[in-house]
Amino acid sequence: MTIKTALLDLTRRVSRHFPVPAVSRVFIPEPDPGPDKNTEFGILALEDGAAGLYYAWLGASQQGMSTRFPASHIAAMDTMALVDYFSGSDEAACSVGMAVINAITQSTFRRAGYLPQDAGDSLGSLDIRPGDHIGMVGYFPSLVRRLRERCVRTTVIEKKEKFVGTEGSVEVVTDPGRLRDCNKILSTAATLLNDSIDAILEYAAGAQALVVIGPTAGCFPDPLFARGVTAMGGTQILDADLAIERQQGNEKMGDAARRYIIRREEYPGVEQLLEIIRKSA
Repeated sequence: MTIKTALLDLTRRVSRHFPVPAVSRVFIPEPDPGPDKNTEFGILALEDGAAGLYYAWLGASQQGMSTRFPASHIAAMDTMALVDYFSGSDEAACSVGMAVINAITQSTFRRAGYLPQDAGDSLGSLDIRPGDHIGMVGYFPSLVRRLRERCVRTTVIEKKEKFVGTEGSVEVVTDPGRLRDCNKILSTAATLLNDSIDAILEYAAGAQALVVIGPTAGCFPDPLFARGVTAMGGTQILDADLAIERQQGNEKMGDAARRYIIRREEYPGVEQLLEIIRKSA
């Protein structure tokens, strides 16, 4: 079973345990990763205040999303019908579906009173030690700079060939098979949108630690933990209206959101969360 199928099945099963809130607000930006742009994420909010995000800078595959998926149309749709958008191969549709799944996940966490701990840093809880060979899926400029400054051996997997090359301890390549050489791996959650997550998990099967990070990683972690992921770092929207307002104004979300980390060994699991919700009903 693929991660996509497992995540869809789990979300549908969760929806049978409590009424999934309707959509209240939607923000769908056009991809424009310019140097002065802070509008990186699409946001979908539910009526209970929970919200989900998706990474909005995948490139050409997301062009025209605001026309294809008008906010007013999305907001009027049944929430579970929107989940099905994640089932296909269209990255734009998957982006909307992912935001809905993330919103339902955050709604479930809220109902169960589960609050993931604050993320300590952007390295996703990786404990980097001398001799480690770090694998990175997706080019994170600030993280690459930090690892290079620390002379940590790092192999970055990146589709954009303009980044390919070696500088100091950091090598950027296009071959994901090179992850087999790495003992600790940090992956962008955008792999959930472009259907590369399953291949990445195969290449990373021998790693001591495998962390998936990014606001798109706000989904149920259960299917990924079952496949070897050791931690997931996502984003919780604290004030959906303020987060959307700031994104519309090309501002960072700031205190309208918080980054969190869920470690596999500390996570109670969705079944326990649903049991808590059932007992409190």
